[in-house]
Amino acid sequence: MKKLWLALVLVLTQTPVFSQNAGLAKTGSVPAGERVAHYLQIYFEKIGTVVETKSSGGLFGGSKTYRVLVLYDPDRQGLEVTVIGGEDSRAVGQSMLDAARGIILKLNPRLQKYFEVTLQETDLSMDYLCAKNGQVLVRYRDGKYKDNEPAPTAK
Repeated sequence: MKKLWLALVLVLTQTPVFSQNAGLAKTGSVPAGERVAHYLQIYFEKIGTVVETKSSGGLFGGSKTYRVLVLYDPDRQGLEVTVIGGEDSRAVGQSMLDAARGIILKLNPRLQKYFEVTLQETDLSMDYLCAKNGQVLVRYRDGKYKDNEPAPTAK
């Protein structure tokens, strides 16, 4: 009986297993913008983790602590980028948006290789949101900074 169990264990642990999921290989109709936004979101999450590890403090613990949200807007056919930071300063907000925009545009060779997409500054709609007071301090549209317009109110 022991020999039978030993043989069974050896067969199960030594036999190569081939598993395929055809669903993972299916191509779908996900727009390239969605895939690019997802790629950038993951990229910024990795960068944010590195920056947060190097600095001390929690969500509001320093000017280098931030979060970036990247979404694809199918109506505008562009990317919506929101940088959320703890600093209540338009200058800091603008520098954070400049940094995020620079990172995104420097990734163009990868985006071209993986998604056959090259982003322009006009493809980005960006906001800096102060997490402390919940206000958008800086807006970037069509390749330039906009004066801070109040958010539309619900009727």
